Amino acid sequence: MSEDKSLSMIISEINRTLRSFGKEAVQEIKMMNKDGQVIGQIRYGYRPQYVFDAVNAILLPENWKHEVMSKEIFNQQAVVEVKLFIRIAGEWLCKGSQMGQMHIVKDNVGDAYKGAITDALQKCFSLLSIGTDAYRGLLESLYKGFSGSKSSTKQPVSVGSLPATSTVANATLQQQGKPTSVEPILPQITGVQFRLVDDRLIATGKVYEKKEMLKAAGFQWDGTSKNWFKDAAAATP
Repeated sequence: MSEDKSLSMIISEINRTLRSFGKEAVQEIKMMNKDGQVIGQIRYGYRPQYVFDAVNAILLPENWKHEVMSKEIFNQQAVVEVKLFIRIAGEWLCKGSQMGQMHIVKDNVGDAYKGAITDALQKCFSLLSIGTDAYRGLLESLYKGFSGSKSSTKQPVSVGSLPATSTVANATLQQQGKPTSVEPILPQITGVQFRLVDDRLIATGKVYEKKEMLKAAGFQWDGTSKNWFKDAAAATP
């Protein structure tokens, strides 16, 4: 990274890099009822790893870091407060802190904290206008292939690599820092989609090859209906 670049120039380059990844960097997040109809708002955002890759490519890994200010377990959620620091021209800058959270699956608190940190970091980056296309609503057309970008298999819910996070149906934080939610928290498993059928979350797609991940996320095999399921109430924080 050139020392004479301003922060705004760096952010512009990061956003250009994110756009260059095309459709494969975008995920669609939705819930469907038993009739296959979408319930709630469909959202589109960047996969976390692509954000970190773009930041590392332009800013360089040694020029950003984070600090976990606090962490707690609340209502089966790992909740953290994170500060993001960026070094520009030899000076470390910080633009406040953000809260992140992730549902705890199978008592795996470590992975939940890791995901919560990722969630908080993405919020910190958004304060700097990194990933601005997401909250401007510009990613839907890219995901649906209207812009002639790179093609990839449509994945309503998928996961990036290190560090993993769940941005699907995340609860909002109340002013006092506690999470609230009315939607199930879905695991992010590449190639697997979920439908809400009679108060059950039903996994579809590449379920056979992902069965171990489904088990880890609390899903069970129903030998009668031949599907992997989880009670929706158990997935709701």
